[in-house]
Amino acid sequence: MPSNSVSVKDVLDSGRFTLYQTWICTLCFLLAFFDGFDLSLVGVSLPKIAEFLNSTPASLGVAMSAGNVGALIGALVLGMLADRFGRKQMLLVSAFTFGIFTLAIAFIQSVEQLVLLRFIAGLGLGGAVPNALAFGSEYAPSNKRATLVTTMYAGVAIGATCAGLISSYLLPKYGWQSLFLVGGIVACLIGLIALISLPEPLEFLIKRGKDSDRAHIRKIVSRIAPSYASIEDVEFVSSEERLPGVPFKHLFKEGRAANTILLWMAFVLSYYLVWLILSWTPTLLKESGASSQEFSLAFACINMGAVMATVLVGILMDKFSPFEILKIGFFLAFVSVLTFGYFASNTFIVVAVVSVIMGFFVIGGNSGLMGLAAISYPADIRGTGLGWATGIGRSGSLLAPVVGGIMLTKSWSVKAICTTNAILALVVILVIFIMQKVKSAKTKAG
Repeated sequence: MPSNSVSVKDVLDSGRFTLYQTWICTLCFLLAFFDGFDLSLVGVSLPKIAEFLNSTPASLGVAMSAGNVGALIGALVLGMLADRFGRKQMLLVSAFTFGIFTLAIAFIQSVEQLVLLRFIAGLGLGGAVPNALAFGSEYAPSNKRATLVTTMYAGVAIGATCAGLISSYLLPKYGWQSLFLVGGIVACLIGLIALISLPEPLEFLIKRGKDSDRAHIRKIVSRIAPSYASIEDVEFVSSEERLPGVPFKHLFKEGRAANTILLWMAFVLSYYLVWLILSWTPTLLKESGASSQEFSLAFACINMGAVMATVLVGILMDKFSPFEILKIGFFLAFVSVLTFGYFASNTFIVVAVVSVIMGFFVIGGNSGLMGLAAISYPADIRGTGLGWATGIGRSGSLLAPVVGGIMLTKSWSVKAICTTNAILALVVILVIFIMQKVKSAKTKAG
């Protein structure tokens, strides 16, 4: 490497985390925000949509799963397209697709219309989170990557919390339609802001190799590390070797195959648990006698717990073993889901406290897996790695609404539903344990 060459890694790791990087990560956080906002909109409004469409929980479970089918496809396809053609464009496609078709849900008149619009909105939603996390991580110093990824992913929990709080006001006064109007309009506004102010990642611009990108690269570097940009003859280079061919195949090369498959298994189980509690908690609480305002607030409490956990888990993963932190987190997720099942019919204060604890560990564990995926892959395939992990994981979220709907239709008790499904958190621990052993063996062999 010539003496006047500086790698992107050196640029990002050499100084403080600037306001410009903070702004980029904030936009990525807001794009992740709408994943959680969507979860809350659907979960909180589901009992009212069922009344409006005169539908059963099982049929609405299918409608919710349609959104997850779209999200699965969006995560798989848009993640790979972003690695190949640019992450900014795919983020914008995701934001506007989600915003426009979420807005349209406010005008549905049948379950079939809900299924179609949820599917299309899901396409955008599925591409938003993995691309936003991969995008933000590429502007993060290497020693803070897990912290920043999980902090950006906290947008999911904060979005759900805000939607739950907003729903407790809008739902009784203005009906469920008002929730989708607000959600769609705000998503489109965030998309417009990203269109105007979000750059492409430095690694992508450098590897694209266009002469027209050089001035853009220098402008970005000047806002992150002005001391480098002031050197006239400096050449900014990639910190990683470019991986040739289709990004997907590299998920299984250079010893990554076992880790990739195990990561997918953990994501499937984790997403199932997350979607079970976010899809059906309001309905479960309604079954236990809660009012619409109470189950909306309890739903917000779940996500308040998730916000705290999502930020904390990244910090812990950067300081300690990510595997140990995740094993502890998922064991406590198992305990918290059991506890929720036993106390769901208690006083509202007790339900609120238990909801916070359940959200803390179940959604916190899921965010930890996001951080683990982000640090498992190089920049060239990070979008593909996160996209496929979340996309495959969403197959678990396809099952959760349907399984929950069937259990409710068959009159399972809240306690029985929670006890049965909590066991999956223990299976996640087993998968993480195997991942840890595989990594240890690979390190010794290498």
